[in-house]
Amino acid sequence: MMAPVNRSGRRSKGDRKFVGFRIATPKADAMDLVAKAEGYQYVSDWLSDLVDERLANTNLHAIVQQEELPLGRLAS
Repeated sequence: MMAPVNRSGRRSKGDRKFVGFRIATPKADAMDLVAKAEGYQYVSDWLSDLVDERLANTNLHAIVQQEELPLGRLAS
């Protein structure tokens, strides 16, 4: 009988999607300092919390989204 596998490391945060961007080096350095000062080990966790806060304070239903063009009806 095999012993149960003990996993180490960070607990899974669920399904994720990579979102990357470039930022000026001085701003990136400042982000790193602020994230560490606020107790974050990773800048990506700090940024994720900032995005969560912004999304929580944004009425997503009020954002007008473009509707799909009725190409099937026009082609007939």
